[in-house]
Amino acid sequence: MSLIKRQLFSAIGAAIVGIGVGLCVLTGFGADALGLLWQGVANVLPLTVGQASLCITGICLIIVFFIDKKELGLSTIINPLVTSLVTDWTIQTVQLPQLKVLLLLILVFGISLIGIGNGLASATNTGKEGYIALSFGISQKLQFDLAKVRSVMDLICFILGMILGGGLMIGPILGVILIGPLLKRSNQFCFQRFKFLANS
Repeated sequence: MSLIKRQLFSAIGAAIVGIGVGLCVLTGFGADALGLLWQGVANVLPLTVGQASLCITGICLIIVFFIDKKELGLSTIINPLVTSLVTDWTIQTVQLPQLKVLLLLILVFGISLIGIGNGLASATNTGKEGYIALSFGISQKLQFDLAKVRSVMDLICFILGMILGGGLMIGPILGVILIGPLLKRSNQFCFQRFKFLANS
């Protein structure tokens, strides 16, 4: 598969993440644990949530640069922009029914899209967004299971976000449980599919 096609699939994965984040925000139950950390940092520093996300992404990229540079690439720059634009578009255009049971189901669906989208984007080997690159880098460096590494990282973000004053919401809790395993499985599935397409 050509680099352009892989780059396109990576952007599609980032867009899926954006839809997932947008849906989670619209439910009012919060998105993933990383978002809670952004909120917490913005509470204690003179930063917006967006600025806090850029700072944390920058820290992740610096760490990844020293741990495993091969996790970085063009998608490291493109994917956060795609995710951000699609998240904003989803929030501005989608209207959800105000039934709690449906909102909870949509929340689970949105969290699942975050994990699956990240798995698709990372399987293309065109570079990974900072936080994802860090989870892959730690997993490779320490030879730990990717799903467990991501879940532990999410748990740390959740705890730090709470300590820094981020609101307690069910979305980040579900994110700690679901995103790691979904990221790992979707990454493995998509990687095998891309390998098959490359050989066919």
